[in-house]
Amino acid sequence: MFDGFAGNWRDSWSEKSLFSKPTIYRVVRDSGQPVLHAKSDSANSGLLRELTLESPEKLSVNLRWRWKVAKCLDSEKSERSRSGDDYVARVCVIFEDSFIPLRTRSLQYVWSSRETIGAIYPSPYSKQVGMIVMRSGNTESGQWLAEKRDLIADYQRYYGRAPKKISAIGIVVDTDNTKSQGEAWFSELILETKPSEENP
Repeated sequence: MFDGFAGNWRDSWSEKSLFSKPTIYRVVRDSGQPVLHAKSDSANSGLLRELTLESPEKLSVNLRWRWKVAKCLDSEKSERSRSGDDYVARVCVIFEDSFIPLRTRSLQYVWSSRETIGAIYPSPYSKQVGMIVMRSGNTESGQWLAEKRDLIADYQRYYGRAPKKISAIGIVVDTDNTKSQGEAWFSELILETKPSEENP
């Protein structure tokens, strides 16, 4: 999804800001390899790559990525509240999109400050947005960690049915609600698709 961070990789990504100053995204070197670095200071914006994947329920669809954070956010606010809805790192998958934002269905894989790993709950802004906690706290801060998710299974678990399409993949580091600072790195964001065993 990052196209190897070639010179024109950002041409495939659009920046989305939500009425606040933007998070700063740039490519840096980490152990000699190009990675995406994000730094947010009371800011909120994300990078979004649109795609069109129709009838994904007929496929096996996995999303893989690697990420690292400097530390989790310093905030005592509940991440399940609007005033605490910030995460040092998110990887977002948008499924059925809508002209009405609150009707757009998405799953957001997050690095939480205090929620339990494996917790799944709705965003405080919309029940159409499911939060899935992948990592939590500072125990693994400063380490590159690899993730892999079965998008169809996660969608069915949260919404109770198969998705109709996958519309976009996003990266977000946001700290505007908690007025805090966040720093994260992302690499090797890969969307894998193949016919499912049930639909050869």
